[in-house]
This record gives sequence, structure tokens and C-alpha cells, in this order.
Amino acid sequence: MHYTVDQLAKDLRRVFELHHEQLDEMSFPFFSMFPENCCQGASIMLGMLAEFFIPTCSVVIIKGSTRGFYTNYHYWLMVDGRVYDLTLDQFQSTLGNKFDQLMYPLFSSAKHPLRTHFFHKKRISTVDAYRDFCDQYTGAENGLKILQFLARQLTQVRDISLEA
Repeated sequence: MHYTVDQLAKDLRRVFELHHEQLDEMSFPFFSMFPENCCQGASIMLGMLAEFFIPTCSVVIIKGSTRGFYTNYHYWLMVDGRVYDLTLDQFQSTLGNKFDQLMYPLFSSAKHPLRTHFFHKKRISTVDAYRDFCDQYTGAENGLKILQFLARQLTQVRDISLEA
């Protein structure tokens, strides 16, 4: 299967929308509420799948955090210097009056619209982020099952989108 990063990101977002309840049942944390609170898992899976389907791309996971006493975190990724955020629309109801471009996921943008809100940024390799995510939430075996499930679903979504 040949993918561009943009098509992979859009197709994966569609898979998340269609199968978030099944992913939650597979112990993929927080996916019952997709896109809310799913930024870490969604970003890491997009990063892993991008590196698998497009081995020449350069991927880094970004962990942004707010300033102040109550720190909030948000994850997104950069692929070949472009910003992707599959769960950006989760902020429309809470930050939409302060920031533009929060109604939809973000695909291939030069800058993240919440870069000043999530001021502190830590760059993490995809493999390190995946390992930490599995250690913290899913376990290695289940993390691999989730990745395999997503890859299978992507082939089906891709077939549907090619027919349309």
C-alpha cells in the first residue's frame, strides 16, 4: 500500500472515528471518548504507522504542556517538519474562543495553532514514546495488537476511499 503522510493521517482519523469503541474494548486508553483525551495514543500510533508505511519520513512526537500551577498536556507530532494533530478538535469547546483553527484535526500545517498555549514542548522519538505508552497503559503485547488492528482497518478504509 502506498501512502502519503496526509492520506495516512486522514485515514487513521477515520479509523479512530469508526472504531473508537472497539479500541476502547481492546484497552486502548480513553478511546471511548475520542477525540477527547486520546492525543497521546493517536499521535503515537500515527507516528508508528507513518514510520512503517513511509520509512523515509522523519517523525517526532511532541509533548506540549501549559504554564502555571495546573499543568495540562497535549501530544501531537511532526512528520518531515509538518504538524499533525488528529485530536485538535477536542479543544473547540474549551479554547475555541481564544484560538482559531480548532474545529477540525490538523493535517500538514507549518505551525500548531495551540503552540502558545502548550508553551513547553518536549520532543520524543516515536519508538521511545510508543515504549513509554505501552509501559504505562497497554502493555507491549496489547500495544502490538492495537497497531495490527489499526493497520488492518487502514487497508479497509483505504479501499473504501479509493472506490469513492
